[in-house]
Amino acid sequence: MKKRTAWVLVACVAALAIGAAAVGALALVLRGGSGGGPRLGGPSYLSLDLSGEIPENPPTDIGNLFERRPPSLRTLVESLERAAEDPKVSGVLVRVSSLPASGWGQVQELRNAITRFRASGKPAYAHLEFCGNKEYYLATACTKVYAVPTALLDITGLETEVTFFRGTLDKLGVQAQFEGVGKYKNAPNQFTEAGFTEPHREQMEALLDSLYGEYVAGIAQSRGLSAEAVQALVDKGPYDATAAKKAGLVDDLLYRDQLVTRLSGTTEVKPARYVKRSRGMGFDGRARIALVYAVGEIIPGESQNSPFGGSFAGSDTVASALRQARQDSSIKAILLRVDSPGGSGTASDVIWREVELARKSKPVVVSMGDMAASGGYYIAMGSDAIVAQPGTITGSIGVFGGKFSLRGLYDKIGLSKEILTRGEHAALFSEYRPWSDAERRHIHAMMVAFYDDFVAKAAKGRRKEKDEVHAVAQGRVWTGAEAKRIGLVDHLGGLDVALAVAKERAKIDKDEDVRLVELPERKGLFETLLERQEEGVETVLPRDLRAMLRLGAMLRDGQPLARLPFDLQIR
Repeated sequence: MKKRTAWVLVACVAALAIGAAAVGALALVLRGGSGGGPRLGGPSYLSLDLSGEIPENPPTDIGNLFERRPPSLRTLVESLERAAEDPKVSGVLVRVSSLPASGWGQVQELRNAITRFRASGKPAYAHLEFCGNKEYYLATACTKVYAVPTALLDITGLETEVTFFRGTLDKLGVQAQFEGVGKYKNAPNQFTEAGFTEPHREQMEALLDSLYGEYVAGIAQSRGLSAEAVQALVDKGPYDATAAKKAGLVDDLLYRDQLVTRLSGTTEVKPARYVKRSRGMGFDGRARIALVYAVGEIIPGESQNSPFGGSFAGSDTVASALRQARQDSSIKAILLRVDSPGGSGTASDVIWREVELARKSKPVVVSMGDMAASGGYYIAMGSDAIVAQPGTITGSIGVFGGKFSLRGLYDKIGLSKEILTRGEHAALFSEYRPWSDAERRHIHAMMVAFYDDFVAKAAKGRRKEKDEVHAVAQGRVWTGAEAKRIGLVDHLGGLDVALAVAKERAKIDKDEDVRLVELPERKGLFETLLERQEEGVETVLPRDLRAMLRLGAMLRDGQPLARLPFDLQIR
């Protein structure tokens, strides 16, 4: 396509978008859309379709105007909160299917929101076609749990798998060289070991124990069973629908149309449209609280999506959003929503600095999602308060750095290199040769210095002695429930709890409605269209390989990494 034609198309799309926005704004003005509740025609029920991806944050660019995206976690939670107070909404129907990308923190956030909705006295009904452990745990927050007559319930207990690449790398002639600090900093183990070390196994067993306890207790309370009865049912799984009903795991077997018939006389309303109607245009005098997102692996520069899957939280983008919120006198407090396994130690430090500066002028409260560990914890630890779900993966105060030496692989395929240097350590991060003992000691000293600084800053932020933090640091990963017990987080809960803490610290009455201002701001249409011309390859590689490639890309410049054992998943 010629450049002139491309720009004509861009101009046409822009004109259409601007025209549509103008018409929409005019329509809102004409109907008085400056606030108030949702405009529903009559009795309605809120319908949530929880399957596939549930984005942590709303789309950050206008380019998503042209794509169908599932509602964000905040939209789902907000729709439940508003529906609880809306007299025209009689109940909620929750279709729960496979949620492969959602962690336990996100599932608990949704589960708690459904529980709060039920406190209004209105019913919530879950409908299952297929579900695993997380999905069933979520469904049990509802008043009744129904299933399709041919449904499968894979209720068998929790499991996690860790892939170790050491044997493969040995066969390829690739040598993984890493130096880390902390007994439990196990991120490089997948490359340097063929199986669990004792500290690695100890940490994973503790995580499973904590999450399994939450899982059993939640189901027991919701279904009116003892913990022992739930464990016995789990040990007998999986179940088909008939067996699940007989065991008391579901209340009845119905197809979707049969369940909808029971809601006759009401109209279905979807969360995104419902919340949009509820919010109005936002021209009001409510107190403003900034909501800043740090989602994905932490890297220097701008936030972006990865061609290998997932997203990156760029230090420039997140720091700029915090700075904007700090300098805006109308912003009374800042909520920092963190859902990140960590990443670049230096980029994490840049964001930490902006948190430190922001809290000098207004409260900064962190809300943790599925995970906020290592670098994710680094950017949180300087805040006024930290809120995590019991199942959030957090902590991992530690650091590592390293490289892959490909000399053995190159020899196998007949590839050779000649290296010329000026400076004793100029080829330190060359992939063609391994480190010498002296170079390894030098790298280790750098990691120790970074770790000491990490612990010192954590101690300052958490108002503890360095020895206290070191005792629970050393790269160890904790669940939110454990982190609360040892003082790494302050409160358990979701964004609603974090908002309540922020209002209290900003001296805003707990019953006063506030306006959340989402940052970073959305990208413009032209910027988005130009970026999309340069997007990378589609995600077609296996999950483990994509994660390995992401880590390899981050290791290229030898920066210290404050990161989780990558792709940690418990299902």
